[in-house]
Amino acid sequence: MSDDMTDFIDALAAYVAERLAGGDVAPDYNVERVLIVDARNHLFRPAGKGGTDEADDLYALRELCRVDEDTMDLVPDRGRLERVARNYFYQS
Repeated sequence: MSDDMTDFIDALAAYVAERLAGGDVAPDYNVERVLIVDARNHLFRPAGKGGTDEADDLYALRELCRVDEDTMDLVPDRGRLERVARNYFYQS
């Protein structure tokens, strides 16, 4: 995995965690989504409520997460974030 991909995954994970923690509802009930504006520069913005639409670079926050087995909290799923990163960073 390239450094660019790893940096993107770290940035998106931090953004998702921050949005879930700062939401008006419990993370389990969060229906917000994120728009990836510029993957290379790690620019994300809130994109209202709804589901994932990869064609428009929109991702539901909950779909980027998994349940931590120890705490039962919703946390960013690095495996899922890696799959998203592959849409922006091609490896040859």
